[in-house]
Amino acid sequence: MKKDLVLGGLVLLSLWLISGIQAVKRFQDVRFHGKQSNDQGHHSQIRGWSPDRNTWDEQLYPAWKAGDARWENCWRGGKVEALLTSDSPALIGSNITFAVTLRFPRCQKENDDGDIIYDRKCRNDSFSYQDQYVYNWTKWVDDCNEGNCTFLNKFPDGRPFPHHPDWRRRNFVYIFQTLGQYYALSGRSSAVLSINTTNITAGTQMMEVSVYRRDHRRHYPVAKASAMYIVTEQIPLYVNISQKNDRNSSDKIFIKDSPITFDVKLHDPSHYLAKAAVSFNWTFGDGSGSFVSNNPLSSHTYTLLGNFSLNLTVKAAIPGPCKPVTPTTFIPTTYTSSTTTAPVTSNSTGNSTDLPFTETAFVTTEGSNVTTAPTTETTTHIQTTPAAGCFIDRYGYYKANIRIVDGILEVNIVEMTNVSPSEAQNAFIDFVVACQGSIPTDACTIISDSTCTIPQNEVCDEVVTTDECLVTLRRAFTGPGTYCVNITLGDDASLALASTLVSVSEGE
Repeated sequence: MKKDLVLGGLVLLSLWLISGIQAVKRFQDVRFHGKQSNDQGHHSQIRGWSPDRNTWDEQLYPAWKAGDARWENCWRGGKVEALLTSDSPALIGSNITFAVTLRFPRCQKENDDGDIIYDRKCRNDSFSYQDQYVYNWTKWVDDCNEGNCTFLNKFPDGRPFPHHPDWRRRNFVYIFQTLGQYYALSGRSSAVLSINTTNITAGTQMMEVSVYRRDHRRHYPVAKASAMYIVTEQIPLYVNISQKNDRNSSDKIFIKDSPITFDVKLHDPSHYLAKAAVSFNWTFGDGSGSFVSNNPLSSHTYTLLGNFSLNLTVKAAIPGPCKPVTPTTFIPTTYTSSTTTAPVTSNSTGNSTDLPFTETAFVTTEGSNVTTAPTTETTTHIQTTPAAGCFIDRYGYYKANIRIVDGILEVNIVEMTNVSPSEAQNAFIDFVVACQGSIPTDACTIISDSTCTIPQNEVCDEVVTTDECLVTLRRAFTGPGTYCVNITLGDDASLALASTLVSVSEGE
């Protein structure tokens, strides 16, 4: 009997311990989308973040799963949406910034005090505003100053809210979670958070944010959001390709014998590459060789027709701390000639090392004095000058295929003749337009006021095909005055413009 009582007590104690263990919630348990596959395994510590194995105070911060009915009544007057964005992709080592913006139900907004009020300028016939406030946190804080304070100013892990000069207006709590870690902060209806990506694995990751509104004895969830972000080892970039007289740059068709401009834009919102030495190595695919520059803006003129492949390699040498260097052990080498080679150093950390001139000592050992054997010498390389600095090398790549065709290179108005009949009410002028390059297929004329800002008339005609690029256009002018005339000649690939001012006098 006594033995049965002891066993029964042990069973009850075990059940109590198990239920107690199950009752403890951790940050990893309250993720909206559950534990992600990229959270598996070990991740390096993000500076300032905490592991999501820490306990979560569910009494103070209730955690609701997706589909829980309590989400329907967590906010007065409707639902709050959280919009989470980032400036991804981010190069490893740079900072990535996340921004959360709360979108309140219709006719609600945040005022200057951080309270949520009804916007009386917003028309909502189905609702009468009995009170100005949706949530009046300012009144609660005033009550707190009178000794009736019931605010619990701490995060789910028990850490107290940091003191901010505008703490009265920070009525929302944001908990960010990624890679098995979390970061909590208080704020208003929007929040911005930047993290460094040095310890983040390259690839696509997910960031989640949970938003809570402050209340008297506990804080209630109002919205959750998630967004993918990318950390990459390659420099994010895009290239804007443009050309004068090109009709449509997006079709990757450009004109022969006209310079094409390549403008490289590095995506570096955190200015991580501001102090880096950046070079741009272009090959244009037409046999002209490679072009290396430190200017992101370059141009190239194709003199041949056809299809060409562009290739760009961007290299950034980023100043970084010099980690311990493991020098390469040089094995004495026997040469059959007296030619020596420059020493080479290696770095086990992956840093590149900017080496100045290296002094070399030579130790020569004569071989056997036999006429059939060559003289040998053993060369030992000794580096006596230290490295000047250490850099982290990062690369970015761009590739595109373009087509080069004939096009209209230039347009000029070479003659203007008044051909108005004496009895005509309008003035008629013939414009003779010459061009260089291909023969145009269409011509358009826009007649505007003297400032060339207010169009008054537009006429477009097909151009009769001829052997030479010489077009005559007759245009009418409704009355005396000064007019701005823009004439464009175009074909499938190009569009060229010529402009002039025309003065029409009374009776002429």
